[in-house]
Amino acid sequence: MPNPLQKLYLKLADTGCVLDVGCIGFRQVGEAKQMGRPHLRHFGVDYVDLSEQLPEAFVFSQADLSKESIPFADDSFDLVVASHIIEHLPNPIDFFGECVRVCRPGGWMYFEAPSERSLLFPGMPFKHESFFSLSFYDDPTHTFRPWTPQSLHRLSRYFACEPIETGYRVSWKHRLAFPLTIVYALLTSNGSLLERACWYAVGWASYLIVQKPQKLAGKPAFHYYIPVNR
Repeated sequence: MPNPLQKLYLKLADTGCVLDVGCIGFRQVGEAKQMGRPHLRHFGVDYVDLSEQLPEAFVFSQADLSKESIPFADDSFDLVVASHIIEHLPNPIDFFGECVRVCRPGGWMYFEAPSERSLLFPGMPFKHESFFSLSFYDDPTHTFRPWTPQSLHRLSRYFACEPIETGYRVSWKHRLAFPLTIVYALLTSNGSLLERACWYAVGWASYLIVQKPQKLAGKPAFHYYIPVNR
């Protein structure tokens, strides 16, 4: 069964353009091929210079998004993917607005970030050299706060966009196997298995699927509000 991001790939036209924000590893190229969409055009931006290892026809731009805007034109992309990026930046609200800016009217955006459930676990107890994360605090570049599904929903509304789906990234397979998996992972000091089991058993990460309205061009102004009829 496709995960929330994979479902978006099925909505894109064959000539669609995808922007991967934080594209180290070029995971979105692999996701597209896995979903049978090999002809999509891929673009990426990252803090690290990846110019010598790009997949074929991949358009890359290097930028420090803690200080710079996303280095692409307004209304350029059919899908903007920002998976585990917003929690690393000092101004997440401005960053969200930048993602809206480069998304074309009617296009889609996918955000994923550590949820408040990432605070449930202690730090990774072993394999520190492998950089696995069990707690939100295991990554020293995480800033400020985790993200609940509602916080992502609200942020999209503050930028006049339409939140389509929010939730936690969970797997019933991992939930059912969790008691056995976590014991095995701890006994064998398997950091990868422990991370994966905990993340998908409890919903370590939140996600948001959001659509930019057809009549909305460029970057809308941020507008904080509380609904009148609640």
